[in-house]
Amino acid sequence: MSAINDSGHRQRTVRATRASILWMLAAAGLFVASAALQIIASFDKWIEFGGSRGPDPVWVEDHRFDYFFPGDPWESIGTTAQMFETGLLIQAAGLMALAVGVMLLPRPESGRVASRPANITEIVLALLVAATYATVGAHAYVSGANGAPSSLQGSPVIVWLLMLVGFGGLVALAARWRTRSRAAMAASLFLLGTTFVGYLVCTYMIAPVVAGGASHDTARWTETVVGATTAAAAIAVIVAVALAARPVKVGN
Repeated sequence: MSAINDSGHRQRTVRATRASILWMLAAAGLFVASAALQIIASFDKWIEFGGSRGPDPVWVEDHRFDYFFPGDPWESIGTTAQMFETGLLIQAAGLMALAVGVMLLPRPESGRVASRPANITEIVLALLVAATYATVGAHAYVSGANGAPSSLQGSPVIVWLLMLVGFGGLVALAARWRTRSRAAMAASLFLLGTTFVGYLVCTYMIAPVVAGGASHDTARWTETVVGATTAAAAIAVIVAVALAARPVKVGN
């Protein structure tokens, strides 16, 4: 009887692991697609549009061309805002896929997945963060389509909710995933780069360094840095898949 129970236990563990890997592979693919769209949009701004402005690089670096969260005064650059919005929606789907993948990941010591309350908590957190991505993306899309910032720009409550929920939700997910998948935890932290707080960090701290010491007022490639954080999250998820695929010894 013990041998039968052990065999069934191992089969359930293998099935859960395979399902987890499939969901995390889907998340990695979605993050790659999202990063590609974000980086293409940034290239449209910094290379095509920037190159058309002539010898004055400050022109394109003006904040009125930023499309992460457009606000008056703002000028649309082609379809960069729409591409960025599509990338964020894809990233939101990737986060949900990653949450399901981690939820199905068996614990090495028992071979069982997390408890139902823990799963519900993590799915709710992922949904809240995904909602912030959708909100920022919708604002960018409507602004780009209309050629003027949407009404969301004038709501400080919405902005603060986006800042707190996006940042706090990902930090909370990272903390919960620490004991189950360090790579998934790292992916969650990399995704901070596409939150409202992460964008500000990229603008005021990371992009000036990438630009060779420029001030934040003339920081180049901010949106490219933001897209690169999504690409880094994709790499972290691929590492999580590789670790999950390794055979593990499951206890009784």
